[in-house]
Amino acid sequence: MMSTPDSELGDVPSYESRIGFLCGRWVPHTEMRLSVDDLGIRQGVTAVERLRTYRGRIFAIEPHLRRWQMTTEELGITKLPSPQSLTDLMGQLLQHNRDLLQHEGDIGLTLFATPGSGAESEPSLGIHLNRLNHRVIRRHREFGQPLVVTSVQQPSPECWPRAIKTRCRLHYYLADAIASQHQQGSLGVLLDQDGSLTETSTSNLAIVCDGRVVSPPEDRVLAGVTQQIVERLAQELSIPWTKTSIHLPQLLAADEVWLMGTDGGIWFASSINDRVIASGSPGELYLAVRTQFDRTVSQASDLG
Repeated sequence: MMSTPDSELGDVPSYESRIGFLCGRWVPHTEMRLSVDDLGIRQGVTAVERLRTYRGRIFAIEPHLRRWQMTTEELGITKLPSPQSLTDLMGQLLQHNRDLLQHEGDIGLTLFATPGSGAESEPSLGIHLNRLNHRVIRRHREFGQPLVVTSVQQPSPECWPRAIKTRCRLHYYLADAIASQHQQGSLGVLLDQDGSLTETSTSNLAIVCDGRVVSPPEDRVLAGVTQQIVERLAQELSIPWTKTSIHLPQLLAADEVWLMGTDGGIWFASSINDRVIASGSPGELYLAVRTQFDRTVSQASDLG
């Protein structure tokens, strides 16, 4: 079936025309700017949360906002709206951009906050939309994504808890830069201080060995909302899941390698350091859990 040219569909809203929320005001996306004096710019003190819609409905709001509250409390960012107020604001965000959403389909939402410019200032709070690359998401779900294990280490948990989500992502950036030099389109896997594997810039990681799922300990990785949902679905399917350190030999010998994150849901790794995982095809347990995940997101907007 041939697609209809945009010229025959009438006016197509520009992605750059989207409306965002910043510091109490609805503004054009192009005006969402922080002052150079803001601590989010000066010192990178920024709490962030990424969500997305499925069938136009924001998915898993409650667990995302629980993690948001944990992050903002850890960073000492106060005077923020309540979870209910944030939920209302995200609903208004979709309403302000309804024409764009009808054109784009499902889309991502980003929520961020900084302490503002100083101890006595009000926090800077922003909410905006971000495009999902549906073509790439589909490709990774069907054909997998290559991984490259890098030498980049996660910041020590003595700096900040790994369970919180912040915009200080230099380690992720460096790992992906190394991975991209090795193979275009690959994700970099970061190491812990003991050489075990942790996560990637956009996903939690788990391996399947002899019918059992294994993922890194909770205190070593981001508290992934999507992984929490996948764990629940695996339990419903009677798939055992344990959490312990994973090292490179285990990763290379895995029957399946799962990746879990907000934008893509659940997808799989097709290769590690150019070495094909199993046959490079989606595994049996992955397909079972993915089917359950797809059924879940089609039926509910929130699993909180």
